[in-house]
Amino acid sequence: MAYIRNLKLEISKVDNAKQRRVTVTYEVCFTDCETSAGSTFNEKVTLRGDDPVWDDHLITLHGSCIRAQKGCIDRRFSRIVSTSVLDEDADTIIFGWVISGRDEVYARVRLTPFEPSGDSERSNTVKAHFGPAG
Repeated sequence: MAYIRNLKLEISKVDNAKQRRVTVTYEVCFTDCETSAGSTFNEKVTLRGDDPVWDDHLITLHGSCIRAQKGCIDRRFSRIVSTSVLDEDADTIIFGWVISGRDEVYARVRLTPFEPSGDSERSNTVKAHFGPAG
């Protein structure tokens, strides 16, 4: 099965104080069988907020298909993101004092084997009498 290694998240300041540059880098490695078969995977890169009960989905940075290639492939996705998206633990103001809720953000990369599927659709319904009474 394809695997991900050296996954790293960087969040850096940009000129606009209300935005940050989010960069995710990693390698995707494929088996010889996946390469020989020309396997395709759905690749999804998301940012999530690390919380005790459940982790919040913050934003999807990338989503597309990737085809197996020999060896490992370096991947890099970078995007300007609003600080309001990254502010996953809201700050509290009590009597004018700001109590900062520290934000914990991580990147998740998910590779899912692509499986083609068909489609089915239903037309409108025509109501009539098609029997002898019609």
